Amino acid sequence: MIQPSGAHSGPVAQCPAHVLGNGAAILSGRPRGAQLREEAARRLRQEPEPCLLPLDFSGVEFMDVSCADELLEGLLSEVLRGGFGERRLVAQGMNASVRDTADAVLRLRERALLAREAAGAAVLGHLRAPLRQALNAVLEHRRITSPRLAEALGRNLNIACNRLNALQRQGLVWRWRDGASSGGGRQYCYESLV
Repeated sequence: MIQPSGAHSGPVAQCPAHVLGNGAAILSGRPRGAQLREEAARRLRQEPEPCLLPLDFSGVEFMDVSCADELLEGLLSEVLRGGFGERRLVAQGMNASVRDTADAVLRLRERALLAREAAGAAVLGHLRAPLRQALNAVLEHRRITSPRLAEALGRNLNIACNRLNALQRQGLVWRWRDGASSGGGRQYCYESLV
């Protein structure tokens, strides 16, 4: 049986989307971004673990850089610190303008966020090429182990493990315990968020 690597086990809860802005088409300024960040963080902490919370931008026509920075940098910093436990975020419903702003802010802050798009998943922000390559393999296979990633990338097992663990710490993949490996240790399986 496959179980999450954290303290909680069971299936991932697909939470109802968190709609940003309460119908406001324009999101601007650091105070508004901080308010949106706190609302999203509060909502995420109320959800069971593990869960995936979509941040829904579908009603937002424009978001300025200051607002995006406060909202996204704050949330993703908390993910990196482990403050949300086994709870993850994805973006959805972004128009081209909002997507470009979010991407630019995340690149500046060297953060990454997965976004659901009509064509599939997209990575917004900064993700080094080796990690992007590993993430693309996870997205393609939906679920992958370190040995399988090592084989797919033509790299050694240690490199594959390091890349998958880095993606997991950044909140870009799920990590599940998948029984014991042939060497007697734990084996993990990494799964796409979207």
